[in-house]
Amino acid sequence: MSLRSRGLQAAIQSHSRSPMNVIFHTLASVATAAVLSTQLKEKKPINSITGLTILVIGFTTGILLHGLLDWIPHQYPLPSVLDVVVSLILFSIIFLRAHKWILFACFQGAIFPDLVDLGPAILNRQMQLHLPTAKIFPWHWKEYSGSIYDGSRHWLSIFNHLVVAGMSGCLILKFRQRLLRNLF
Repeated sequence: MSLRSRGLQAAIQSHSRSPMNVIFHTLASVATAAVLSTQLKEKKPINSITGLTILVIGFTTGILLHGLLDWIPHQYPLPSVLDVVVSLILFSIIFLRAHKWILFACFQGAIFPDLVDLGPAILNRQMQLHLPTAKIFPWHWKEYSGSIYDGSRHWLSIFNHLVVAGMSGCLILKFRQRLLRNLF
């Protein structure tokens, strides 16, 4: 077994149950992109003032929704590796057919807080680096986080996950034709 494959296996094993679920942020970002895609006129290019404004709104909304999703009480129902893989597959499938820049901006906003606050610590742990770590976004601070680590309020967490998935699914279905050009 090569050094690289052993390192990947170790990363998967150590990260398989860590507290991070991207799938709910991904669903919210796709729903946001679906709604925002209705604001993009066919004749206006994405590099117009309107298009750039939509991108900034999408990125900002992604960050704010990330905060809301992290603030509500939740557990982590999926192992992190499976969660990331499913999220990337979902994003990639939709990205192939969607208004790419809107979806990309919303997705980047949705994962940006985790990249900033959690990324350096993950890199330090996995690659034995010594990057500085700080939690800038308040919803990652213990007093404002909705993370449930002790198993209490399990049903509340499930309910909240179902609400997020249901609302995101409804918005995606409602605005799918604008988001997914040429799919049907």
